[in-house]
Amino acid sequence: MSGGENIRRLLEATGIYRLTGRSPVDWEVDAYQAGLGQADAALEALEAELFLSSAPGERLERWELLLRPQASEASLEERRRALVQAFSAWNRPANLEAMQDLLAAAGVRGSLREEDGKLLVALEEYQGVTAQEAQRMLDRLLPAHLEWEIQAR
Repeated sequence: MSGGENIRRLLEATGIYRLTGRSPVDWEVDAYQAGLGQADAALEALEAELFLSSAPGERLERWELLLRPQASEASLEERRRALVQAFSAWNRPANLEAMQDLLAAAGVRGSLREEDGKLLVALEEYQGVTAQEAQRMLDRLLPAHLEWEIQAR
């Protein structure tokens, strides 16, 4: 419900006002509605920017710059997913499944397996980042005590 609609509902509920659409009170509520509409739109845009899952591309770029000097060129949805994974990376168990999720955060599409105590990333493609940037992010995200390697298919 918009702010103007809410004001109309409250005024009509008092029984004092008859809002016909042509009264001076209606005109005043219409003026309030114009101002409240702009404020509502600004608040909606701000709320969208606050959360990674709904942030627009320009805001995602600022979030990405917190992690790496290169903003991703992947799709908006892939960028959102990668950032969510990156910012939740340090609050996870260090198992293979959790580390698989970190690939997206580094801009890597592929699969992860363990072989002879080493993590092997079977690369399908880089998602909007260079190979060097993906390696740098994996260095930051994967547990430091594990040796790992990216293998192109």
